[in-house]
Amino acid sequence: MVLAQVKELKQSQELLKKLVERIENPTQDLSITTLQHDLLDYIESLSVVTDYVNIEIGPPELKTYPINAVLKQQAQLLQAILAQLNSPAEQSDAAEQFKVTEGAIRRMYESLKGIVELNRTLQKESNISVDLATKTPLHEKENTTEKAGFFKRLFKR
Repeated sequence: MVLAQVKELKQSQELLKKLVERIENPTQDLSITTLQHDLLDYIESLSVVTDYVNIEIGPPELKTYPINAVLKQQAQLLQAILAQLNSPAEQSDAAEQFKVTEGAIRRMYESLKGIVELNRTLQKESNISVDLATKTPLHEKENTTEKAGFFKRLFKR
């Protein structure tokens, strides 16, 4: 059972990698650049568990993907994997499936806890959708109005 969820996580990891590659930053906005690097670090951290699975991954469906939705799906998968690896019987089964020791499975379990926290943080930060069909990244940025400074309000300038 864990193996099926890890395979699904691997597919989601590859999709997220393609989405991050498509994010363009023509204005060199520091927040977008930081988000890209954070997402790349997160994608690499998923390899703690996804490196044990070798599957062929086809091209993703050409549509607009909100990065938040992909992160939420991954969070659900990670929680399900953690729930299954919580019992000693499942840990020994996973050790046999992945051909590693039970100690490696326990280390993987602890690493996945940290990855879940990173996922939660990224869900709060990322508000980007990427369209794979037109190859045009979309950035949904909240409109903020600039408030007048204290002295401008005081002197009405």
